[in-house]
Amino acid sequence: MPAFETERLICKPLSLLDYASFELGEEPQWNGFSNPFKHLVEGHSPLVHRIPRVKIDPSFAEIGLILAIEKSENIIIGSAGFHDQPDENGMIEIGFGIVPDFQNRGYGKELLHGMWKMILEDSRVKTLRYTVSKDNAPSMHIIENLNFNLVGEQIDEEDGPELIFELSSEDYKSRFGVN
Repeated sequence: MPAFETERLICKPLSLLDYASFELGEEPQWNGFSNPFKHLVEGHSPLVHRIPRVKIDPSFAEIGLILAIEKSENIIIGSAGFHDQPDENGMIEIGFGIVPDFQNRGYGKELLHGMWKMILEDSRVKTLRYTVSKDNAPSMHIIENLNFNLVGEQIDEEDGPELIFELSSEDYKSRFGVN
């Protein structure tokens, strides 16, 4: 999938070279934008899960991790990515993060909508999944406002208990005006 834009974001997938740099413990050389908050470089990062998947399936790089670059400042303010390719039932799960300085400004919701609209171009996708800890108030606020369906709970190895929210691709398209 190519890069895409939302109202305030340029959304660009990490390249295979970017993944290789991160695997070596180095920050990639960014072209035309910067990373002043050291997103994906310092602190918790999904790269530990995404790098092995990209090594097995290089095409996964297109959806594994997408940078959220704020247009007016040309800086990385977060990222989002899918945990894996759609499963045999067409379910695909998303994860995302916005740097603290840019939280509570609507960027998370904007990034999620951009990602979901992009992935719905893949006809295999039938269900969008979003998992979140009950204690993660900002993410709970986002998913509650989107009216996804609470379908269960799970125990995540890293994050502990999580609620599982889903919405069919058809319901998402009709609810949010996606063709």
